[in-house]
Amino acid sequence: MLKSNNTKLTAVLAVTVFATLMTFGPTTSNFQNAFAHYGVDIDQCKNDEDYYEDNEEACDKNLRAHYGDDYDGDFGSKTIGEDGDNDDNDNGDNDNGGNGNSASQGIGQSQSSSQNSQCVSGDDTNDSCNNVSVQNQDNDGNNALGQQGGNGKKGKGGNDADQGIGQSQSSKQNSQCVSGDDTNDSCNNVSVQNQDNDGNNAAAQDGGNGKKGKGGNDADQGIGQSQSSKQNSQCVSGGSLGNSCNNVSVQNQDNDGNNAAAQDGGNGKKGKGGNDADQGIGQDQDSEQNSQCVSGEDATVSCNNVSFQNQVNSGNNALAQD
Repeated sequence: MLKSNNTKLTAVLAVTVFATLMTFGPTTSNFQNAFAHYGVDIDQCKNDEDYYEDNEEACDKNLRAHYGDDYDGDFGSKTIGEDGDNDDNDNGDNDNGGNGNSASQGIGQSQSSSQNSQCVSGDDTNDSCNNVSVQNQDNDGNNALGQQGGNGKKGKGGNDADQGIGQSQSSKQNSQCVSGDDTNDSCNNVSVQNQDNDGNNAAAQDGGNGKKGKGGNDADQGIGQSQSSKQNSQCVSGGSLGNSCNNVSVQNQDNDGNNAAAQDGGNGKKGKGGNDADQGIGQDQDSEQNSQCVSGEDATVSCNNVSFQNQVNSGNNALAQD
């Protein structure tokens, strides 16, 4: 029927992955650790000044993710030792280091279904070995964040915000019927997936000024919806096949959520300054279907693959920078 083109935005997927990892990672107790690498090696960031300068922005994020306020924002920082005994500074204004404010927020929903059925009969097989999966996700929650300050007088200052809303559904179905005689209404796979998001990401950042170092506001916002369905069916019948080994997949995505960000400041008087924002909304659907029928007699309404996919987005990206 109708198959919408997949929307794969790099910026969106990066932020959506963040939301999913934060919320669903089975062993992730602190989701900052999921973003701890930023494509650089932490040991080289700490010990190799040339490497640090070539990858300064990524190294800064890496070290800050690992050490938090114990990292003073410069290569050769003496405050990021093994023990990390320095006191935290929570106000975002630091006369010496200037770590700024950092926040990560995420809302995530994940569903996964795996079904396998097998029937072997010496006679008829009727109304057997059918797989049915129905998945529904509805989110009305919002991420809202306000950051003020983040000013480093002698070092770096800045506000950093990561916000994401992610919905993920996965369904895998396998069915097999082997019958000595007729096979009727058996080994059918049906998958229904629905996602509805009305949640919003909202961030306001003020400040982020580094007087002698770097300053800036950085905001990453993303809304992502992903659905995947894989179906396989096989029927072997010595007699006739009727209404068997059919695959039906229905996928629907509806997003009314918005990304909104306002940034003011982000001025580095003697270094670098600026406001940076990445916003994205992404919807992705994938369906794979395989069916095989072998019949000694008639095969009626069998081994059909049907996929319905629908995507509706009414969400907006809104950004103001000063």
